[in-house]
Amino acid sequence: MTRIPLAEFVTQKGQGEAAKILGTTQAAVSKALKTGRHIFVQEKQGGNFEAVELKPFPSGGSSVKASPDLEAIVSLMAPQSQHLSGAVQASSIVGAQ
Repeated sequence: MTRIPLAEFVTQKGQGEAAKILGTTQAAVSKALKTGRHIFVQEKQGGNFEAVELKPFPSGGSSVKASPDLEAIVSLMAPQSQHLSGAVQASSIVGAQ
């Protein structure tokens, strides 16, 4: 069973057919190719195909991740939020009848 790169498999079969064979969508195949994922395809006994991705271990990426800046997020959202000084309907005010 020889493994070939996904790009080569797609060249032979086309994105749509390759996706069908691998049990995924054409969009997923396209994205995998565009992002340069290390995916290899091999033919199994019986004519079925399987795709295997090679990833670094551990694959979680950098252990140091930037935390979101809450103040920056709130300042961006504030102009879009509804003004809270008035109720949408008078009946929404507690005690109003």
